[in-house]
Amino acid sequence: MNQKKPLLLITGGAGYVGSNLIREALFHGYRVRCLDILIYGGKSIVGLMNHPDFELQVGDVRRDEDLIRALNGVDAVVHLAAIVGDRPCQVAPRLSFQINFESTMRIADLAKKAGIKRFVFASTCSNYGIVEGDTLADEDSRLNPVSLYAESKIDCEKFLMQSISEDFKPTILRFGTAFGISFRTRFDLTVNSLVYEALNHDQIVVFAANMWRPYVHVHDMSIITLLVLNADLNKVGGQIFNAGSTKENYTKQQIIEMILDQIKVKVHYANDIDDKRNYRVNFDRLETATGYKPTRTVQSGISELIQCFQSGILTKDDFEGNKLDTLAEFYAKQEIKLKK
Repeated sequence: MNQKKPLLLITGGAGYVGSNLIREALFHGYRVRCLDILIYGGKSIVGLMNHPDFELQVGDVRRDEDLIRALNGVDAVVHLAAIVGDRPCQVAPRLSFQINFESTMRIADLAKKAGIKRFVFASTCSNYGIVEGDTLADEDSRLNPVSLYAESKIDCEKFLMQSISEDFKPTILRFGTAFGISFRTRFDLTVNSLVYEALNHDQIVVFAANMWRPYVHVHDMSIITLLVLNADLNKVGGQIFNAGSTKENYTKQQIIEMILDQIKVKVHYANDIDDKRNYRVNFDRLETATGYKPTRTVQSGISELIQCFQSGILTKDDFEGNKLDTLAEFYAKQEIKLKK
């Protein structure tokens, strides 16, 4: 490794966001250390193993010895490792508490003791839960979580904000709903799942068609993270930012219409509403602090997903291994093992 380059630790780096962020960070002149338990395997980062500025440490964010080893010599931390999503957290509440909350406290405390000032934490706009009327939620809006996942992220945010000091200035990024292809593409996400369904079934089944969400491409999540890492710490340290673009707030119905522009398929609207979240978000603070401009839109993300499936880059096996039911079942089994 080139010791003159800053060393960045990315936890959960083999996942959906992290596998993209690692490559972007390497391209922008960082040395990168990835701490990951490889719960989904390591195919997303296998192509990096011979990169001179990349290092993999297989370890568990719940173990202090693994965290201490991973933090050694690090200049900045991006903490992505988590059980992500409402249903996986619901079926594995104990595991979620350990990984999402307790591990965040541990790594933050250890990073602070190690003198690491820059610490970026991946949170979620899901924290806003339900926002009434036409209001755009900003960083000062009331939080109204309707899931264990959002509650765990809010608890982490509170802990991190209470940990701020002159020598430890974490930045919290409340990301919008992710979409788009990565090196481990998730299909428990609205846009990705709907496109797959449109391509492989006779119809799309849509729940809660009029519910709003902000969307952000997985690649832009990496760009945002790097902008924060490279920004003046006095501007971004100790701050919370909604992470996405105000222009990319859509209802599911609007997403469906974008898909139908490219794929002709029947749509069935279901009356059941299991997910009551409904929120639009303002992202002006991020743009003011970092100059962020989105490079991908939901419409372009739909196009790339279609191209990847039609060309065979993505297959049914990719979908089956990373859809919501599969992930929920996997974490439910992990929860059972934890109780034994």
